[in-house]
Amino acid sequence: MAVLQAMLFACVVAGLFGLVWREIHTYVDDQLRTAVQVETASLREAARDGMLEPQIRQRLSVKQEGADYYLLSDAHGERVAGNLSFLPTVAGWQRVPIHDTIGIHAHHATDVDLLVTPLDGGHWLTVGRDNRDIGELDENLSRYFFVSVGTAMLFALLSGGIAGHVFVKSVDSLSARAERIVTGEEFGPLRLKRGSEEFVQLAGRLNRMLERMHTLMENMRQVSNDIAHDLRTPLTRLRQRLESAYDEHHEPDRQRLTIERCIAEVDQVLATFGALLRISRIQARERQAGFTPMDLSDLFVSIAEVYRPVAEDAGRSVDANVQPGLAFKGDRALLTQMLANLIENAIHHTPAGTRITVSLMHTMQGIVGCIEDTGPGIPAVARTRVFHRFVRLDSSRTSPGSGLGLALVAAIADLHRIPLNLLDRQPGLAVEMRFT
Repeated sequence: MAVLQAMLFACVVAGLFGLVWREIHTYVDDQLRTAVQVETASLREAARDGMLEPQIRQRLSVKQEGADYYLLSDAHGERVAGNLSFLPTVAGWQRVPIHDTIGIHAHHATDVDLLVTPLDGGHWLTVGRDNRDIGELDENLSRYFFVSVGTAMLFALLSGGIAGHVFVKSVDSLSARAERIVTGEEFGPLRLKRGSEEFVQLAGRLNRMLERMHTLMENMRQVSNDIAHDLRTPLTRLRQRLESAYDEHHEPDRQRLTIERCIAEVDQVLATFGALLRISRIQARERQAGFTPMDLSDLFVSIAEVYRPVAEDAGRSVDANVQPGLAFKGDRALLTQMLANLIENAIHHTPAGTRITVSLMHTMQGIVGCIEDTGPGIPAVARTRVFHRFVRLDSSRTSPGSGLGLALVAAIADLHRIPLNLLDRQPGLAVEMRFT
């Protein structure tokens, strides 16, 4: 990167130097021709006074080794006075090669710009100046160019090397601290005492990644503990029933009943493992790539219509208050599962006569959805843990279930970045969802 930076810097310097070089060339060339025009005008004045030839000789005596050239020739092209061998034929500017020059920087002279002017009597006046000054200028500019480009590249390499060293050192420091946090040698989060905004953002992303890793590890540990604790009871009960079935081999009817209960127990355990697997996949973000724009209003209306007859059969009622035309980007199947779990929870854990309301509105805070009921609600001390796996309140211990329904709801909401709030309706409970 430092070498590329140096090359880019050199190209920029070369481009700027080329523009300056061209402008200086143009300026010097204009000055050269202006000087020749002024000299020609002065000599034409001398010609009108009959002093042209003495004026040319005087100029040559003063500038014997200069860059200026003069020629006064007759109608036949013979030189009358001057220091130039040239045969004028047409008037105007001409550029011709020049040889055998003398004087300071004469070795730079390769050609001469001549201004040819016809005079009375068939004579020709030719005044010119060679390009030795431009050649000397080119030599000096070339030297300055290489020195400037070399200095610029050296500076770019030095600054790039220092910047690269600082950059790599900062990255190494961040990665080393992140590795120590992962191995447990140090506690996060990563904090930068000083540094650029980019490194602050990098530290923030690393912190979020480490936090996510920590959450996943904690979930794995919690799942292991929960499985060991909450599945021990059904497995123990299953073993006891199998022992009973073994002892009841002389009583086919009781044995068949026991086996049916064992199969139901196994189905419940399998359903629990299936729910755990779904939660793990959702938390691993496996379904996030399938997010598509969807009609959220239509989803709320559909879920309310599907569960209205189910609730009526259980002695409850389901009402819908949905603002039409509200859209959201997400996984429709997962959001359907989330709403279904919330409504089923309200149906299963409320007494007969409970009214369940499904609402969706666009407010100042964005799109807000709500599933609320008029049942007994959830105690305030339990609201912070009902979304954890295998958590069941005392009032729900006698009803079937694994305590994973709200955990699945929390996983789907977290995947879609939907904040969940449990609100006390006195009486009743409301689960508020903010679709941001």
